[in-house]
Amino acid sequence: MISQLRIDENFKAFQEDVLSGKYASSLEIPIEIWGNPSWELLKKKELEELLIPFLRFSLHRAVKTMPVYKGAYKSIPKINSFEDWQQIPILVKDSTKTGVGFREKINSNPYSLLPNDIKTSYQIYKSGGTKGTATPTFITPLDREIESTAFARGFRYANFKESDRVLSTYNPTHKGGEEAKEAILKIGATYMPRRLSDSADDIINTIKQYNINAIITSQGPISYGDKQVKGGGTSLLALIEAGHDVIEERIEKIVLGGYTIIDEVISWSQSFEKPIASILGSSEAIPQAGSTISSDTTKDCNFNNLHVFNGPHYVEVVKEEDNAIVPVKKGENGLLIYTTIAREGTIYLRYAPGDEATLIKDESECGCGLKSKVISNISRIDNLNDIISTGCCIG
Repeated sequence: MISQLRIDENFKAFQEDVLSGKYASSLEIPIEIWGNPSWELLKKKELEELLIPFLRFSLHRAVKTMPVYKGAYKSIPKINSFEDWQQIPILVKDSTKTGVGFREKINSNPYSLLPNDIKTSYQIYKSGGTKGTATPTFITPLDREIESTAFARGFRYANFKESDRVLSTYNPTHKGGEEAKEAILKIGATYMPRRLSDSADDIINTIKQYNINAIITSQGPISYGDKQVKGGGTSLLALIEAGHDVIEERIEKIVLGGYTIIDEVISWSQSFEKPIASILGSSEAIPQAGSTISSDTTKDCNFNNLHVFNGPHYVEVVKEEDNAIVPVKKGENGLLIYTTIAREGTIYLRYAPGDEATLIKDESECGCGLKSKVISNISRIDNLNDIISTGCCIG
């Protein structure tokens, strides 16, 4: 049970190592630490002590090595607290009243998002590009190991276990699909990808033949039909339509990604007692937040209510107040931004990809036992200026 989690001895030793200055950079942190659920058991002060040194490292390295930040900082402020971190300008993809979006820079040179100190091989993943040119994110093998290890943490909160046989309908060449595979294997579970040629009927037959008991898939709004299936995969409702009896009898747990869980899916989940969790991520940063699956009726982190994950990325929800950008208070809506903390490749500093969210639970308020904040109502923003209009954005 999540409610029984305690900060373990390995993580306590890591905390002591950070406080003693053992790690010169976040890239030196043992990879297995990113999979430790103790991250979501930290209080704000404890989290601050761990993350501030590595946020400082990411800031200095990004400004020094990434062309996209060239000229963005006349000076680098001292960062000793999360409050100090709020001085860092927000990075935006598209132009606003307050800054030129970096999409214009990558139109002429996509490698402006590649740090110039990279000494190893890397992969290039492109974002969906729904509003124009897709954003390239440069990821090294170490980056993938770090993210997939943290991704496994999210699947554990969704009650995925070593004994599970997991089928994913995500495109295996999509970053989310690749890292989901690696995360499931790190848990010790059996993983099976959907072949690109497989129809919904083919997948139902596979579930029966291979005794699949858990699935990773997506489900957009019904109005989308099959036109916008994330990662080139197959939707949950398509699977239910092809074989509802198989899904209802054999599938014990489901993780949905890519979209807010729609009302029709929530109603189906409750009617047939099929636990569904959501994990938030993008080509730029995986994972960012996730809901949980458990029998605890006091928890507030079900379906679209997601616990913020405290690494390897730092997630914030902010708003404009008195001509400054500040964290939202409980119940308030704001701009979802994140910083990549442990990343050899593309470093995003307070990046606003174009999403908003509502803070519904503060630290330690959720009944599940995890202490991190809970966010909900995540949705796309048509106009960034509707939420942020001060002169702090850079591009």
